[in-house]
Amino acid sequence: MHLKDTDASERAPAFVDAAARGRATSDEGPAGSGGSGSGSGLTRVTVNLNRQAVQALEAVSDATGYSKTDTINRALQVYAIVQKIMERNGGVLHVKHDDGELERIHIV
Repeated sequence: MHLKDTDASERAPAFVDAAARGRATSDEGPAGSGGSGSGSGLTRVTVNLNRQAVQALEAVSDATGYSKTDTINRALQVYAIVQKIMERNGGVLHVKHDDGELERIHIV
């Protein structure tokens, strides 16, 4: 078994399996969807992305076929899962590859 330490900033973005892609979406919510009180269940948020984040967003969106909005929504859900796993494992995410290599990922 091989063991490799990796800082998350050194890795390419992780891609989420795009199995349930059956609906069309846009990158913008409905006009006037300014908050969660609108009844739509959506909250509009403005973010400033650095160049790396923009490149990762475009790469994942292109690879999966998801809109940028859906890509960001999925990424946040995956990050919440990763955060819970890391909390249980002393701040480290372990990934076991098909070849048996065990990789420890530290997100700083």
